[in-house]
Amino acid sequence: MKTLIAAASLLLAMHAAPVSATATVSLRDWFVPLFGYYAILSEEYPMNNRNRHDLMSRLSLYAATTGLALVASQAVGEPIQITGINMFRDFRAINDVGIASGDRLQYGANVVGGSVNTSLGATYKNLAGTVVFTDASANCSPILVNPNFCSNSTPFNSNRIARPWEFTFTRSGETPLVVQGPSLAGTNFRAPQPTNVTISGSGLTPTISWTLPDGYTPDGFRIQIFDKDRIRSGASTLADIVHNDNLPVTATSYTLPSVLETGGPLRFGGNYSINFQVIETRGDVTFTGAQTQILTRSSSFFAFTPLDNSAPPNVALPEVGIDLDLNDNLGAPYQFSIDNVGPASVTFIDPFVAVGYDYAIGLGDPNFASVILPNVGDGMFELLFGGQSEFVQAGDQFFFPGAGVAEFGVRGIETTAMLDPNNVAAFITGLTFATAGAFTGTMTPITVFIPDATVPAPGTLALIAFGLIGLRRRWATY
Repeated sequence: MKTLIAAASLLLAMHAAPVSATATVSLRDWFVPLFGYYAILSEEYPMNNRNRHDLMSRLSLYAATTGLALVASQAVGEPIQITGINMFRDFRAINDVGIASGDRLQYGANVVGGSVNTSLGATYKNLAGTVVFTDASANCSPILVNPNFCSNSTPFNSNRIARPWEFTFTRSGETPLVVQGPSLAGTNFRAPQPTNVTISGSGLTPTISWTLPDGYTPDGFRIQIFDKDRIRSGASTLADIVHNDNLPVTATSYTLPSVLETGGPLRFGGNYSINFQVIETRGDVTFTGAQTQILTRSSSFFAFTPLDNSAPPNVALPEVGIDLDLNDNLGAPYQFSIDNVGPASVTFIDPFVAVGYDYAIGLGDPNFASVILPNVGDGMFELLFGGQSEFVQAGDQFFFPGAGVAEFGVRGIETTAMLDPNNVAAFITGLTFATAGAFTGTMTPITVFIPDATVPAPGTLALIAFGLIGLRRRWATY
C-alpha cells in the first residue's frame, strides 16, 4: 500500500502547479486507469526492488500508449515549466544599469530549474483574436538573487491593454510554451518616485534616505542593489542585482547590511545603483514580494559608492541620464532631484569624475550662489561662468557675483589623477543657492581619451574616457 500511495503521489506531482508545454492530456483521462493498473500489478508482485523496477517499466509503457510519458525529474530537453506569470506597468526613470527607461509593460515568470538559455517574447491580439503586435523575444537574463527570474518589457500603449497578452517561452530543442498573461485593467495610475535621495555614513554599511510625497502611501516598497561591475548571465550590458529587500511602506531610510543577500559586503570603490520600486498591487493588497501582485510601479535608480571617512556627512545621489551624442566629449548628465536647497545650507552632490564638469540648474530652480570643490589632483581648478574665468583652490567657497548664475563649468582636473569615472564619491561638490527652492539640475562630465597604454591594470583606477564609454554601452533594451 505504501508503494501504491507513493505512485499516486508521483503521478499527482507530475501535474502540480508549474505550467508545462506538453500538459495537453487531462488527469482524469489517464490517471484512474493507470492507478487501477498499478493496483492490480502490485497485488500480483511482491514489492522487492527488482519487481518494483519491472512494474514501473510496465507503467511507463502504458502511459506512453495513452499519450503521456512518465517523467521522474526535471532534466535538459524536458518541457519548459514556469510559475508566477506576471505583467504590470512600469514607470522607469533614467538609469545606467542597462534597463530600458520610460513607460513600459514588464512581463515574465519564474522558469523552473533556472531561466538561463531561455528566451521570452509576447504577442497582443485584438478582440477578434488577430495578432496586432509582437514584442521580440529576448534572453531571460537570470539574476543572482533569483536564478529562475525571466522578464522582458515593451513600451506601454493604451491600445494594447483591453485583453491579456500571450507570452512565449522558448529554449533550444524544446517545445515553446505559450501562456496567457494577467489582466491589465487599472494600470492607469502612476506611482510617484522618491526624491531627496542621500547617502550618509562612512564604510560598507551606509544609510540611504529618501522622501515620498506627503500624504501618499504605496501598497509596497522594494529596494534592489545593482552592482554595475557585474553583468548578468546571458546579457552583455545588464548589471546584476546583488541585494533585494521589501521594506515597510512608511520607510524613509535603509541601512545596507554587512552581508548582502548574495553574500559578502559592498566594496570600497564599487559602482552601485539603488533601485527604488514604489508599488501598487492588484486589489490594493499588502505587497509581500511576489511579482504576480504588482499592477503598476515606479522604478528609479540612484548611483552610489561607499563613502570613506573624508566625505561630508550627507551627500545627495544622482540619477544618471542618457548620453544624447556619443560623438562629442560630453558624458551622460547626472540628474538631481532635491526638494529643499537655499543660501543657508551647503548641498553636497555626488557625481562621477572626468576632466571637468558643466553644471546647470533645472527649470524654475534658484541660481547657484556658491561652490566648494574637493581636493583632487593638484587642488587647483578653473571656474567658468558668464564669460569669466576664475581659479579656485580646493576647499575654498567661491561666491558667484550678483544674483548668482544658472550654469558654470569646472576645468583643470588632471588626467594624471586617474580618478575612477565609476566612483560616484570621487568628486563631491558643495553648492549653495541664491534663494530657497528645489534643485533638479544636471552635472555633465567632460571627457578625454587616454591611450590604453597609460591605463592602470584592472583592480586599480580605470581609464576615464573608456569608463564613460562603458556606461553608454550599458543602455540596452530590456
